[in-house]
Amino acid sequence: MPVKPVSLLQSTLNTRDLGGHLTMGGRITARDRIWRSDHPLCPTPEDVRLLLEKRITTIIDMRDPVRAGEKPNGLMWLDGFHFFSLPVIEGSSLPESVEAVPGSYLNIACAPNMAGIFRTIAAADTGVMYNCSAGKDRTGVVTAVLLMHCGVPEEEIVDDYMLTKACSQQRFEMIRRYFPEVDLSIAIPRPSYMTDFIRLFRARFGGTEGYFSWLGLSPEEQKRLREKLLP
Repeated sequence: MPVKPVSLLQSTLNTRDLGGHLTMGGRITARDRIWRSDHPLCPTPEDVRLLLEKRITTIIDMRDPVRAGEKPNGLMWLDGFHFFSLPVIEGSSLPESVEAVPGSYLNIACAPNMAGIFRTIAAADTGVMYNCSAGKDRTGVVTAVLLMHCGVPEEEIVDDYMLTKACSQQRFEMIRRYFPEVDLSIAIPRPSYMTDFIRLFRARFGGTEGYFSWLGLSPEEQKRLREKLLP
């Protein structure tokens, strides 16, 4: 029986490391350089200690201002962390249908704050953790782009994306119980959501270099992004 993935933080359901992925060039992405997460509302002392020990101290919150104001990020005022609020409004609501999800992911990739998010990751002197609400859609898009940029195969990117389904079973059950009007068939990750997004992404931009150039990132910034995971 497959082992259920465990969040790296006690206070979240879906905090994971982008390290450990085998690239098509035979290299392995470095651990404890970039973490992806759902919203760290109330980080425990152990969580804070782990993040500081791992030097994951650049925190990027992609939630919309209303959600972030209602439930502030628990790391934003703590000593030792550099906090950035870079809202991606495009991923703050549920798409209208299953068929619309991949296109909504492309809209996320084209959001105005995406350039700032990737620039912040590239410029960080220490490790980075970025989050949205569930660590699924906006976080999934940023993760997919970073892994593509490092040459991680599509199958591996899809497998990483699908770990959110396993990590978030408790969240999906709460939605089912308390918000029965939400269509979980749209909300729960499917492999096709990511494969179809990657297809749309490549059709529009050709690859990550074309995408980052479209965002306005310099070749040096693109190089630094890759070096975050492939030092």
